[in-house]
Amino acid sequence: MAENDEHAVGSVRAKALSKSYRLYAKPIHRLYDLVLPGKRFREFWAVRDVYLDVPKGGTVGIIGQNGAGKSTLLKLISGITMPTTGDVEVGGRVTSLIELGAGFHPEFSGRENIGLACSILGMDQAEIEEKTQPIIDFSELGEFIDRPVKTYSSGMHVRLGFSVATCVDPDILLIDEALSVGDEHFKGKCLNRLNEFSEAGGTTIFVSHDLGAVRAMCQSVVLMDAGKIVEQGTPERVADEYLKRVRAQSDSGAMNLRERGTSEYPVWGSGEIELEQVLLLGEGGEPARVFRTHEDVTVRLCYRAFTDTANPVFGVGIYRSDGTYVNGSNHLWRDRPIEFGPVGSGETGEVDYRLGRLPLLAGQYYLSTFVYDHSKPAPTAIDHREHVTTFEVMDAKAQQHGLLTLPSTWHVRRQPGDGGDEIRKDSES
Repeated sequence: MAENDEHAVGSVRAKALSKSYRLYAKPIHRLYDLVLPGKRFREFWAVRDVYLDVPKGGTVGIIGQNGAGKSTLLKLISGITMPTTGDVEVGGRVTSLIELGAGFHPEFSGRENIGLACSILGMDQAEIEEKTQPIIDFSELGEFIDRPVKTYSSGMHVRLGFSVATCVDPDILLIDEALSVGDEHFKGKCLNRLNEFSEAGGTTIFVSHDLGAVRAMCQSVVLMDAGKIVEQGTPERVADEYLKRVRAQSDSGAMNLRERGTSEYPVWGSGEIELEQVLLLGEGGEPARVFRTHEDVTVRLCYRAFTDTANPVFGVGIYRSDGTYVNGSNHLWRDRPIEFGPVGSGETGEVDYRLGRLPLLAGQYYLSTFVYDHSKPAPTAIDHREHVTTFEVMDAKAQQHGLLTLPSTWHVRRQPGDGGDEIRKDSES
């Protein structure tokens, strides 16, 4: 890294920055290379020829699909990883929240880890004592602050890590998706702290899949793909380019549940009926994973029955990427219910759940699916699958913020101070 100077404090510059890793087919080949040098590996370029110039006080988002090189770029900027080629110049004190628990000693208490982290940043004992209580207060960890960090949940790790990172007066703050595992209350505190940090002239670079947060907070955005920067510019333009790429790569919105293999998300039920596919369909009936606010969207559940079932009910749950439950619906609990009736062994079919004028605002969401037997006194799970598939929503108008678009009317009445006629204006959306 280049030596810091006063004029460069808070700035980040990367020139032809690249990072490659050696991938060996077998672990023993790594040892062979030490004893008998020879190319028994293939090179993987996680970051390739990146140029980046972030001025003091800038707030820059880095977006892209998994494996695009976003986290590696942050590690190069922070100094955790050294570049294979190129240079990175960072001015001032850098704090980072890149991996949960990174830099914390699991056997030490939260309080002891605060002291350790501050000392690593070059603080003397007086500074550490001055910063410790504000860090504890912001983290809201209470009595857990004196318990070993190894007993902390992921959310508690975020509380401690973010509190340390932002309370030690950094010039540059690096964040990699860490806030996505925090609860809504603490996430709100973090966003307020980031706004205060930016207003005070701090520089923030953060990786996120939450396009809503990127659009709201960033002055500029970088889109990465296969280790390279493929787009830079305003949040709206770069986010739209990212979603176009996602849409182009999603030739099919189908999720074949049988081919999916072991899911990392919960799946349970008695198994008389199984969902073989979940399709997301756009207005033209084409499979898709990216939709527009107010677009007609259909969720198609394709099923197969293996044994007779008296009265199955199919349902869909919609969640925001942070786990917020947006809506749940099924075909039975309605003003005009659909009674499915008995299903025989070997039967196949499709159940469509249509959302006319999708009310969701920009962001990432996911679906869970439910098939329950309602012939019993208490509905019993036949095939319940959490987090079956994800989808993105684009909002070209961006006239509202939050989770849902709501029909609304604004009325303005003004009475001039000079006694003139009252002014009235109305607006509907």
